[in-house]
Amino acid sequence: MFGLVTVVFFLILTVGQAVSSGRILPYNAYQISSQANASPSLAHWFGTDLLGRDMLSWVITALPTDIGIPVITVAVSAAIGIVLGTLAAFFRGWLDEVIMRLTDMFMAFPQMIMSLAIAATLGPSLVNVTFSLIVVWWPPYVRLVRGAVLQVAAEDFVSISKALNSSFFYIVSKDAIPNVLPSVLVYATTDVGTALLTLSTLGFLNVGIPPASPELGTMVSNVGYNFYLYPYQVIIPAVFVMVIVAGFSFLGEGIRESLDVRLRPHILMRNKPVKEHETEGQKSGPI
Repeated sequence: MFGLVTVVFFLILTVGQAVSSGRILPYNAYQISSQANASPSLAHWFGTDLLGRDMLSWVITALPTDIGIPVITVAVSAAIGIVLGTLAAFFRGWLDEVIMRLTDMFMAFPQMIMSLAIAATLGPSLVNVTFSLIVVWWPPYVRLVRGAVLQVAAEDFVSISKALNSSFFYIVSKDAIPNVLPSVLVYATTDVGTALLTLSTLGFLNVGIPPASPELGTMVSNVGYNFYLYPYQVIIPAVFVMVIVAGFSFLGEGIRESLDVRLRPHILMRNKPVKEHETEGQKSGPI
């Protein structure tokens, strides 16, 4: 519930900011004032930065970037993983070898280092940053989907579909994908937080993110030596990143528990009162 409430709250705030074009903000996020480095107060709940901009407005303005890019990255990577993983598992042979060796080649490099290199090469742009993340983000999904499809392909209902000369697209759409999507959904939900951490790291290193674009990692890096004088300018965006990442992580864990049939009995027993457990134990008697 914590993850669901947190994610829904930030998604509503993100969509509201993107649709309203800043009309939900208490101040103009780009307006520079003479009240630079003001401490948090009733006028400015999160204080102001070194240019006098309202920190709360600047943080909300950064949400479409910090949540939108990770969500797009994970969605595109999951789609690529579903396509390539399904093809590799069903056709096997040389196609499986090509796809998996290509996947291994990309997974041989750390995601952060490769994203950093691609973003620095392409230059500062939100599109380039998104592309640099997608390039290194799809390989785990290929492995996940391939393993899940191999398990599904060994089931009897798939063998029956093949015996009835069902088409490849029918087997994939009716048998494989519905059984693979829960695993992909759980992994993707948690993975949004990891993508957000990578994006914030790129912003902190001032790589890929345009200087004028609001981004939580860039906000932390812009403080510099003022951290000891104005620590709230670092703590506030860092706390936002931590809460959003924790929200997606808890939501992914909750989805995993709700979809895993092996955990459902434990969840149901966990939600029952202790006296009810004792009553059920007395009724059942000795084994």
